[in-house]
Amino acid sequence: MKHLFLNDELFFRTILDSSHNGIVIVDLEGIIVFFNSAAKKILCLNDEKPEGKPFSSINLKAWEDFKEILITGKPQLGKKFAFNGKTLIVNRTPIRSHEKIIGVLSIFQDISELEKITSELSTYRRMVQEMDAIIESSYDGLYITDGQANTLRVNSSWEKITGLRAKDVIGKNMADLETKGYFSKSVTLMVIEEKRPLTIQARVITGKEVLVSGSPILDDDGNISMVVTNVRDLTDIRRLSKQLVQSKKLSEKYYNKLEKLRIQLGEHGNIITESKAMKDVMELALRIAGVDTHVLITGETGVGKDVVAKFIHNNSKRSSSGLFLKINCGAIPENLLETELFGYEGGAFTGASPKGKQGLFESAEGGTIMLDEIGELSLGLQVKLLMAIQDLEITRVGSVKAKKINVRLISITNRDLKKMVEDGNFREDLYFRLKVVPIYIPPLRERRDDILHLINSFLQEFNLKYGKEIHFSRMVIDHLVSYDWPGNVRELRNLIERLVVVTPHDEIIMDDLPDRQHYDFLNFPINQAGPLKEVVRQFEISLMQKAIDKHGGVQQAARHLEIDPTTIYRRLKTANQQS
Repeated sequence: MKHLFLNDELFFRTILDSSHNGIVIVDLEGIIVFFNSAAKKILCLNDEKPEGKPFSSINLKAWEDFKEILITGKPQLGKKFAFNGKTLIVNRTPIRSHEKIIGVLSIFQDISELEKITSELSTYRRMVQEMDAIIESSYDGLYITDGQANTLRVNSSWEKITGLRAKDVIGKNMADLETKGYFSKSVTLMVIEEKRPLTIQARVITGKEVLVSGSPILDDDGNISMVVTNVRDLTDIRRLSKQLVQSKKLSEKYYNKLEKLRIQLGEHGNIITESKAMKDVMELALRIAGVDTHVLITGETGVGKDVVAKFIHNNSKRSSSGLFLKINCGAIPENLLETELFGYEGGAFTGASPKGKQGLFESAEGGTIMLDEIGELSLGLQVKLLMAIQDLEITRVGSVKAKKINVRLISITNRDLKKMVEDGNFREDLYFRLKVVPIYIPPLRERRDDILHLINSFLQEFNLKYGKEIHFSRMVIDHLVSYDWPGNVRELRNLIERLVVVTPHDEIIMDDLPDRQHYDFLNFPINQAGPLKEVVRQFEISLMQKAIDKHGGVQQAARHLEIDPTTIYRRLKTANQQS
């Protein structure tokens, strides 16, 4: 059976017999070729000589597993095996010679001896590293030499990457291969000389450029026993890097196009952009989001200035490097606002924290600050804000030491700052510093195309929030669209939430509207006071005429008023005859 052994039999037996693992080798007929001392001890066969006997005489079930390996060639790793009251962990692998299976190697251990398994884990790992399956499954090219740089093994990935064949290098010394020009320089020789892992770029004789990483494997005495080298094709890496750069550029291009498309379709979260006016606002906001400059957003109360400010921050690079912080300049007393903006040193004033406190500018470092109601700042604070913007630094209250800042400023106001400058209530230099890019958000009455979409959006939101299925009658929708909304989007949102919460039925009709909206709608002209019947008649005629004017015809008006068109014809004809 000597053909089963790869080296000198006595030397081989001596090494295997010293192992703490049980080791058994059988040939094709199931005859035991080798049975080490540890195997005898584990299987309690100390007084027997198993070699030369059929393995089935020791354990018939295990022999059935051996036969399966001999037939299929598939190893059995980590399998539990019971024998004489013990549970063993068994690794069985086929032994091959010239691609033919000639036997089975079984390595096993009693799992109760976990401490011994741990102590031999490093040996087991080295054994696993030498398995063909692991080497061949590597995507990287692998080049393995011994401690003297003699080539032991390469895998198929290495052949594919370099264009060389295994037979060109196996058994040859790396120094000779380098001299003959197979490699422009050898990382293996460098690793052996320096005794540490190294990575270099090299050129192969086939013209391929490769990235080579060599790692030494040391024996117990600290000497290099092997050098394992990973080889990667630099051509592929550079090609992939180039593709990555191109993909990033395309992604940015498509992202910008998608954002513009979303603006056109009115898809910006809570920002409805159905009207041209709001589309223009959001296109401008998107363009300046990528430009690190100060912005002044103006418009009436409730139009959504803070929402646009947050949109600018979220679509800028600062969204990943800093916070979006906002402060209402009109809601904080002047003596406190300065410390909120710039912070203070410990003991700067009575009641101050001994540790001091960061201001808004420091807390928002790398991010964005939104100053709401900027027109409420006192002239004194305007000076300090101007200095902070110009010098890009702030000084805490109670300190003389300036600190550099990196923030973007977005200011918001519903006041006419230009008029305030003319009246001497706002500094002109600060005004021009703040309005590098001005954005005016029109009121809701100037962008009625957005109203219906806002209604649907808010109705869906609050139905979901409160578990309702509320909907509006057509007459209510017509009224809400035609209403001027002095409180703008905020007023519309609050009204819809109120209606969803308090309405006891599923359909909201005119009687459910608050007095302000309801009577604004009922504000029709009456020629003269008179009996109720006459007043109602005048109201009906006025309502029908308004519906015709608004919707462009009797048929459309009848559909919105939910009455028959003949009713409108008849009532208007009667009214004309009476007049």
